[in-house]
Amino acid sequence: MERKKEKKKVLEEKARLIGIGGIGPCVGCTHFAIMLLNYLAGYRRRKAALLEWNRSGDFEKLEKVCTGKIHVGKPFHVLDGIFYKAAGQLELAEVLNGNYDDILIDFGALNEEQFSEFLRCEKQFVIGSFSEWQEDAVREFARKHGAGKKSWTYLTVFGSEETRKEFMRRPGIVAGRIPFSADAFSVTKECSQFFERIV
Repeated sequence: MERKKEKKKVLEEKARLIGIGGIGPCVGCTHFAIMLLNYLAGYRRRKAALLEWNRSGDFEKLEKVCTGKIHVGKPFHVLDGIFYKAAGQLELAEVLNGNYDDILIDFGALNEEQFSEFLRCEKQFVIGSFSEWQEDAVREFARKHGAGKKSWTYLTVFGSEETRKEFMRRPGIVAGRIPFSADAFSVTKECSQFFERIV
């Protein structure tokens, strides 16, 4: 009995890996990742880090705007969140040993090279867009990967509600709508209720 309790405690203390991947560029993947980080770290008061597992350079721009400087090779803080620029295996190992509750990985636009790392996460968010010029990419991704694992959640912020509902007619696929948030660092009541449901 004691052994089961110890095992359960170790599992509860283990950091939760959350993967966030976009179906193509410019679908709101990084914006969503920052929103989620701020919800977990600022609103839920969990120790959370966000790793930039892509070469967009967005986190360096974010650091410059939010802190006024750039620290080479070091994470930076904005409010209660911790950001790792241009992260890879070394940074992942660092945060896995860092007593975090949640480790978020922003994969940006998913490609084959990143996909195996994305699948290793305990929870995956697939961000797409149902805008007219991007909805075919969402359909192609779903055709290729289907609903994925039980841990997958498709999300979108752009496009028509009608297209989203039609997409959800596929077996096993749920596509939620991300609440609009002009400021990724602000956790509104609508956003907190949304994250409470999906995380």
